[in-house]
Amino acid sequence: MKLEEAKKTRIIKNALLSLLLYALPLVLMFATFYFTGQRPWEKKKQDHKTAQPDTKTKSENP
Repeated sequence: MKLEEAKKTRIIKNALLSLLLYALPLVLMFATFYFTGQRPWEKKKQDHKTAQPDTKTKSENP
């Protein structure tokens, strides 16, 4: 079955538009990192002190 030229063009156009919309958030994120100089992947983890101890205790069934 052969596609009409108009359908083929529409399918290609829609596929390219879908790829653009898929990639746009990634492109904007990396552009923001580039222009602002932020590098969140290089941030060191801070030690969070919690009120609960690290040791896990077994709960006993009554």
